[in-house]
Amino acid sequence: MNFIWDFDGTLYDTYPIMMQALMKTFKDFNIERDETIIYRKIKEESIRQMIIDWKLPVPDFYRVYHDYEAKQNKDSFPFNETREMLEELQAIGGQHFILTHRTVESTWSLLKRDGLEDLIVAIIGSDSNFPRKPDPTALNYLMETYQMDRAQTVMIGDRQLDIEAGNNAHVRTCFFDLDHFDQAINATYFINNLKEMVQIFSPESYN
Repeated sequence: MNFIWDFDGTLYDTYPIMMQALMKTFKDFNIERDETIIYRKIKEESIRQMIIDWKLPVPDFYRVYHDYEAKQNKDSFPFNETREMLEELQAIGGQHFILTHRTVESTWSLLKRDGLEDLIVAIIGSDSNFPRKPDPTALNYLMETYQMDRAQTVMIGDRQLDIEAGNNAHVRTCFFDLDHFDQAINATYFINNLKEMVQIFSPESYN
């Protein structure tokens, strides 16, 4: 089985750091926004879409946000279940890939710090020159490069755009639902904890 993972909010609990960086950025630009509204906006859509919809000053807003986020990056860590889940899926023949809006280097840096890099085959990031999710081009590239069977491939993420990317690439999809925002998500599987991935794809239960 091939597992293509989103990174932020799926393998790593990065949203607290992202939100701190965003709130500092809003303050720097003297823009008042409710934190809960910001969080829901970026989880249901994306930071980029938020900047577009709210007509925030670009590219300055994005640059300041990324500067703050990069400085706090060291405080982002994987979810408690991430390592064991990746190891158990790998032990039953799973291959792990990452498709993220983060840069490739910053993603590898966190994985190496936490000793997870050997569990990941390849990463496609924002600097890999592919259209952003939900466009399926990056997913299609991974599947062609590593000769993946679409029927044996699943895209896992915590946002609708991750699921749409998987659907657009005609692979299975899994929505990691931590927030219960009651979105209309068209996914193959739904989980509330990463441990559930092992239950779904164990040889005894998967078909």
